[in-house]
Amino acid sequence: MDILKLTPFFHHPDTDAWPAAYDSVGGMQIQTWRQAVWLSQAGINQHVMTIGFPGLPKFRTLHPNLTIERMLLPMPLIRSGFSGFVGLTHSWAFATLFTLFRKKSQYAADIVHAHLDGQIPALLVAWIVPRFLHRPLVVTVHCSRLAVYTPHSWLDKLQHRLAKWLESNVVSTASSVIALTHRTASLLSFHARHVAVVPDIVDPLQFAPPSREAIAVFRGRFGLKQQAIGFVGRIAREKGWTHLIPLAKALRDEGYELIIIGDGTQRNELEHEIAKAKLQDCITITGFIPNHEVPLAIAACRLIVMPSEYEEFGGASIEALATGTPVVAFAVGGLQEILSGITPDLLVTQGDTLSLIAKVKAVLSGEYAQSIDPVKLREFVTQCFPPSAMVTEVINLYRRAINNDAANL
Repeated sequence: MDILKLTPFFHHPDTDAWPAAYDSVGGMQIQTWRQAVWLSQAGINQHVMTIGFPGLPKFRTLHPNLTIERMLLPMPLIRSGFSGFVGLTHSWAFATLFTLFRKKSQYAADIVHAHLDGQIPALLVAWIVPRFLHRPLVVTVHCSRLAVYTPHSWLDKLQHRLAKWLESNVVSTASSVIALTHRTASLLSFHARHVAVVPDIVDPLQFAPPSREAIAVFRGRFGLKQQAIGFVGRIAREKGWTHLIPLAKALRDEGYELIIIGDGTQRNELEHEIAKAKLQDCITITGFIPNHEVPLAIAACRLIVMPSEYEEFGGASIEALATGTPVVAFAVGGLQEILSGITPDLLVTQGDTLSLIAKVKAVLSGEYAQSIDPVKLREFVTQCFPPSAMVTEVINLYRRAINNDAANL
């Protein structure tokens, strides 16, 4: 079975550095990569056309069944606080479409699998390519305009109606639509022929609790001297970094420091606010770290906070739970769906910074000791988000698409 996978964002595990201007790594990058790896190990041949950055080769093979092609046209390097560079995903979309039109015969596949991030370029590619190649379409909606997406700027608000129209058209023509949560699936079912809920996954072996020695080395590397509260993800406004400043202030006098694990286009803004509040002594920003080090970073923390404005899924939450680390989060999107199944008392009303601080303090004081037992947290993730279930479900959806296509000939 041959799959042409079209995604603007994909993790590059063979690099130790990631320029934030090329859209710093987040949940969509990690999950498209994990899914592709696990499917390749199950014998599914995939060619991925995605964004890359200077220094990566045009083609590379991550597995005998997994080829990655970097797609990016030359573009003016105009910085953007949202995507790194203005027109980054547009450049990927035009490069992808141009290449497929020129070399159609070289991209023979049984199925086109498009990954949607809520942005117009990915929606256009998903709408055009299956028609041009005459192949069935499967889409994964990592961020839905119809369900959870909130526009970021005045320009994004102007485009929002068009993006919603495009998304409804793409999902209505797909053989199957993969949603990450039941809430999004219920909303997309009004537009799609068939919707399956296939949540993000986490490898329980990779995210098994690290040794104390390894954690100590990690803490020493970043100069952590006190107990730490962690934030994992892109430094972007929708991830709620503005709430981290008052949180750090409230916890400093109680002997805690905050470690921000990740990078992003708004890092300079965050660093300015940290300096303005004189919190440099109790906030550490790691910048990009390789994915294999993320379990160490999480395990170095007493808990993880996720004050997102919206969240289609919230993959960092299951990564934290897999290491046995509790998560305090705003009750939005996938975070509400995930944490309601294991620690509902650690959900806070979206935007309520004071309640977030109070909840973090309550966890640190031992108030929720029984419900955040590390063994229970790990068992929950193992049972609900196993890679094996994802692989089986996605392969079944591929087979369904091929059978439906054959029946319509």
